[in-house]
Amino acid sequence: MEELNSKIKELITKFENGKESAEKTVKNINELSFLKIDVDFLRNYWRSSDLESFVELISTSEIENWTEIDDEYANKLIAEILDNLENDALINKNSTALEKRFKKSTGTISDWIFYDDITDRIRILELLKMNTTIQL
Repeated sequence: MEELNSKIKELITKFENGKESAEKTVKNINELSFLKIDVDFLRNYWRSSDLESFVELISTSEIENWTEIDDEYANKLIAEILDNLENDALINKNSTALEKRFKKSTGTISDWIFYDDITDRIRILELLKMNTTIQL
C-alpha cells in the first residue's frame, strides 16, 4: 500500500510541477488506483484535502464482500465512519460498501451524517434498511 501511495504521489507531484499533463497523469493514476478520477478532480483536490489525504482516498481498496454485510458488520462499518469523520478514505470505503449492500445512491450516508446531522449508528442502519426503491 505504501509503495502504491508513493507512486501516485510522485505522479501528482510531477503534474503539479508542470512536468506532466493532467490527462496523462489521470491516465497513469487510474491504472494504479482503486477510485477512478478525472482531470477536474485532479486539478481541484486541494480545495477539500491535502495531498496525503487525496492519495489515501484514491488508493484505498473497496470492501469486496459487500454482499455479505449483515447487521453486525454494518454496525461496525457505521461506527468506524462516525469515529473517523476526518478520514475521507475510510468514509468512502465503508459508505460505498454499505450503499451497495442496501441499494442506496452514492453519498447517501455522507448526506445523512453531514447534512442531516444523523450521528446515531442505529438510526443510520434503520435508514439503510428502509426500502426506498421506487417500483414502476
